[in-house]
Amino acid sequence: MNSELAVVKKVNSLLINKISTLERNQLNSSQYNRRQMIEINPISPSISDANLEQSVCDALSLIGSKISPENLQSCHRMKKADTVIVLFKDRKLRNKVYFNRNNLKGKEARLKELGFSGKLYVNDSLCVEFQSLYYKCRQLKKSKKIFDTWFYNNKINVKINQDSNIINIFHEKDLEKELKIDNLDEFLMFM
Repeated sequence: MNSELAVVKKVNSLLINKISTLERNQLNSSQYNRRQMIEINPISPSISDANLEQSVCDALSLIGSKISPENLQSCHRMKKADTVIVLFKDRKLRNKVYFNRNNLKGKEARLKELGFSGKLYVNDSLCVEFQSLYYKCRQLKKSKKIFDTWFYNNKINVKINQDSNIINIFHEKDLEKELKIDNLDEFLMFM
């Protein structure tokens, strides 16, 4: 009886590890497919869908590189109407826009002339699962369970404390392992 129980536990453990590996691969692939995308918000409802692509190009050109509709594969509103997702044809141009997004500071007057509210935020485009995982990391930071978290180069990075090394987080199991907890959702619920 004990040997049968040991075998069942071993099989369950192997299955859980395989499921975790599959989830991890699926998440990484899903996020990797978004490497050429950025999200921009807030987008004024006064900007019509017909003029959306050109308006976004004009706003992004304020960053320092001339952006034209020919540089974009697609540009459309998301479910939340004040957010636009932009897919670039060239990842180098996307990175240039993303890494120079701070150049939009001080250009509120010009953005208002273009029909935007004044401030414009340029963010990485995260798949749904990474959004959820990154949200959980921010909750942990807010409650001081981890020191810092940020998203860079398709990875969620975490520092457990000020002196610790940077840890790449791709799955909830990574956080659970680092924090030495069994269930991240229960942990967050009772914080």
